[in-house]
Amino acid sequence: MRAPRALALSLLAAAAVGLPAPAFAQGATPHEFKRFISPSRNIGCFGDGTGVRCDIGQHTAKPPKRPRNCHLDWGSAYEVNRTGKGHGMCVGDTALPDPNKREPVLKYGKTIRLGNGLSCTSRRTGMTCRNAGGHGFTLSKTKITLF
Repeated sequence: MRAPRALALSLLAAAAVGLPAPAFAQGATPHEFKRFISPSRNIGCFGDGTGVRCDIGQHTAKPPKRPRNCHLDWGSAYEVNRTGKGHGMCVGDTALPDPNKREPVLKYGKTIRLGNGLSCTSRRTGMTCRNAGGHGFTLSKTKITLF
């Protein structure tokens, strides 16, 4: 299991037992887990210096082709790791914010650095996350771009 997925499961387990979500900061050490959302609350992300995952709620974008072995949700979750290209994820959970909780917001025009060259930038046009190699993804209501 890759580190971001293990982190996701840890976050979900912590939420299930009522533990507080990790603290938010504009920068992070390579293994400091961060959770953040877009100001619109339509994109939720979490990650650290090993990788970052973002999920998008409402969108009209055409997702990448669903893998044959995906029997869970497809088309709303995307990930980029320290190396390699951004890719879609077959998931049974979500990184979207809980509507009943305050979540740390990455304001438009701001960038969070997660360590090891991983960063995400929030814009009115969407959320872009990339690794040091320039690979990643951009999520918006009308377009999903993997690079």
